[in-house]
Amino acid sequence: MKEIGILGGGVAGLSLGYFIGKDCEILERSASVGGLCKSYEKDGFTFDLGGHIIFSRDTEILDFELELLEGKTNKLFRKANCYYKNRFVKYPFENGLSVLDKEDIYEILVGFVNNPPRPQNNFEDWIYNTFGKGLAEKYLIPYNQKIWKTPLTEMGVQWVERVPKPPLEDLVKSALGIETEGYVHQLYFHYPKTGGFETLPKTLAEHLPGQIATEFHVKKVLKDKQKWRVISDKYEREYEKLICAMPIYDLVASLENVPTEVTNAVSALQYNSLIVVMVGLNRPRREDMVTCFFPEKEIIFHRLVFFDYFGSNYAPEGCSSMVVEITGKENDQTFCMTDEQVAQRVIDDLTREGLIQKNEVVTTAVKRVKYAYPIYDLHREKNLEIVNAFCAEQKIELCGRFAEFNYLNSDAVIRSAKTVATRVGEGVARNA
Repeated sequence: MKEIGILGGGVAGLSLGYFIGKDCEILERSASVGGLCKSYEKDGFTFDLGGHIIFSRDTEILDFELELLEGKTNKLFRKANCYYKNRFVKYPFENGLSVLDKEDIYEILVGFVNNPPRPQNNFEDWIYNTFGKGLAEKYLIPYNQKIWKTPLTEMGVQWVERVPKPPLEDLVKSALGIETEGYVHQLYFHYPKTGGFETLPKTLAEHLPGQIATEFHVKKVLKDKQKWRVISDKYEREYEKLICAMPIYDLVASLENVPTEVTNAVSALQYNSLIVVMVGLNRPRREDMVTCFFPEKEIIFHRLVFFDYFGSNYAPEGCSSMVVEITGKENDQTFCMTDEQVAQRVIDDLTREGLIQKNEVVTTAVKRVKYAYPIYDLHREKNLEIVNAFCAEQKIELCGRFAEFNYLNSDAVIRSAKTVATRVGEGVARNA
C-alpha cells in the first residue's frame, strides 16, 4: 500500500508525484496522462487542447520546466494580435493603436484619460476603471463576454486585480506608431520541438515508473478508520493520505455522507467547456503570427493559434494548421452541434474573414473538454470557502485548476503541486 493516493493524472497529479517521490500512486481515469495538456495527431498534424506555451513570472518553476525538458524546447518570440474591424492589431490591444481608425484612437485616448473611478463591484467595473470607456467597449468587454459566456457584471475581480494599468505614455506611443510592448513576461516563451505540449506531462511521467494507474475511473472514495479506500469498477486501492487533482465535482460525487451545504456549494461553482478545432491546410507555414484573439460575435471562435509557428514538425511538409478555441456551456446551441457542423462553421468563418481559402483545407479534427475554465462569478468565493473547509475537515488536499477551482496555468499548477507536496510529505523528494 502506498502512503499517498493522488486522484488525477494531469500536470497537477504528475507534478505532485514528482515532488513527493516514490511513496505515492497516481490514479488516472483515461488511458493516458496529461489532462488539459494532452496533444493529438491527425493526418500528420499535431495539435493541443488550446494554446499552451511555457512561460512564467515564477523563475524557479520556469527553470524547473526548462531543466526537465532540457534540449526538447525552442525559445520563441510572441507574435500575437487581436482581430478588430478586419485588421490585425498588435496584442495587447492597447499596444497596437496606430493601425486603428483615427476616431477609434481618439475615443480610446480620451476614455483612458477622462476616466473618473467608479465603484468596483464586478469585472465590468474593473475593466472600465483600468482601461477607460474606449478600450473597454471596443475590445475588452466584447472579448471577455465572448470567452466567459457570463455577464461581466456577475463576475468578480479577485483573479485580475493584479493586472497593471497600462501607462498613459505607452498608449500615446502606441497611437503614434512608436513600438511598445505589454505583458513583457510573455514576450518570449518556450515550446516543445516535437510532440506538442503533452511533452511536458509525458516527461514528468517518465520520472514516475510504476506509480501511475491509468483507466482507473474513481467511483467511490471511502474513509475506513485511518485509511482511504478508492474504488473503481474493477479495482480498489488503499492509502493513508489522499490528494485530489481531479475536478472537485467528481471528488464530492464519489464521497459518502457529504453535507447538503457542500453539495450545493459545489453545484453552484460555474465553469465553461471548450471545443477545439484543428484545421489542416495545404499551404506553407505562417511565421509572422502565433495567435490571434477575436472579439466579434459573428465569429464562432475567440482564439486562433497558428500551430505550425511552434516548428516545422507539427505539420506535413508544405502544410500548416490552425487551431481555434470555442467556449460555452455543454447545453448551449454551439455545443449541441455535431463535430462536423462545428468544423464546417469554423471553416466558413475563416473563409469569410479571408484567413483561408476553402480549397486549402485537407483535414479537420474536433476535441471537446468538459471542464476547461473556472468562472469567477460573484458567489465563487463563498461557495469555495464551504468546499475547502469540508475538504480540510476530511484531510483531503486539493491541487490543480479544477480541484482548487482556480484559473491556473501550468506553471501555477506546478507551483501549487510543490506547495502541497511539501505540506503532505515530510519534505520534497526533488527540488524545483
